[in-house]
Amino acid sequence: MKTFSVILVFCFALSCMGFTKKISSNEKLDFIEIQNHKRTYIVHYPKKWDGSPIALLVALHGRFGSGSSMIKQTKFDVLSDTKGFIVVFPDGFKRSWADGRGNTPADENQINDVVFIESIVKRLIAEGSVNSKEVFLVGHSNGGFMAQRLAVEKPELWKGVVSVAAQLSVSTLKKKLNLKTKPVSIGIIAGTGDPLVPYSGGYVRDGGEILSVEDSINRWKEWNSCSDVVTKKYENYNEDNSEIKIDFFRYESCSENTQVGLIQLNGLGHSWPGETPMIPFINQGKTTKVIDGSKLVWDFMEEL
Repeated sequence: MKTFSVILVFCFALSCMGFTKKISSNEKLDFIEIQNHKRTYIVHYPKKWDGSPIALLVALHGRFGSGSSMIKQTKFDVLSDTKGFIVVFPDGFKRSWADGRGNTPADENQINDVVFIESIVKRLIAEGSVNSKEVFLVGHSNGGFMAQRLAVEKPELWKGVVSVAAQLSVSTLKKKLNLKTKPVSIGIIAGTGDPLVPYSGGYVRDGGEILSVEDSINRWKEWNSCSDVVTKKYENYNEDNSEIKIDFFRYESCSENTQVGLIQLNGLGHSWPGETPMIPFINQGKTTKVIDGSKLVWDFMEEL
């Protein structure tokens, strides 16, 4: 009976995560056939778009999520209308990404998500809607680890990559050490109180060893040939009679005009900043309503 109850709660949670979405007039649901799988994604075009090539943001959901849930979670569609960029929300294989750590359904089935994401980007560039020099990538959790993998394996695609609640995994590190690739601008947004993806590194519950946030930043500094000159900024917010502090660190003197940045969310946990956790029965640490994670991501991208 207990197992049945857990399944019911889990199914209810999934139903609330927005796996289905009514497609609006400025959106399209599309797909690509890869490895005999129909891989779907939602494209959101800004409402006041004139049809000329503009910036693109690819947004990768976390484990158990979907493109629809990522829209609900981040509201990047609303930001897209305000800022004037296209955003695409791909669906992972069985609600997961093959980020290389080995334990997700996508990894276990040897799904080639690198080719899937690259194919979406190249298709949108080919249709004439996207400026190839203004392509950005963001991912949360499992999607964040996938974003780090894509930054390592396909850096030429991206002007900037941000991972939220995810840093470098040991598997991606090993892959990078065997590749000679160009620099790419990288940002990491991480809560110091994340109980699922430890800020200090180690092992993640869903599998795989990861580097600490500090070590991940240092690796990207090394790969991008950054100097040690860092720009620092701090912001404080009051919420429920307590203070939330954000530390910004940005290394701007790197090769090929790339940058490496860290947005450190002191005391916060694993969920997307500003949003209620999508899976309420998993402890994701301290949440907040006063920080807009999507704005943090796009602010980082706009400064590149």
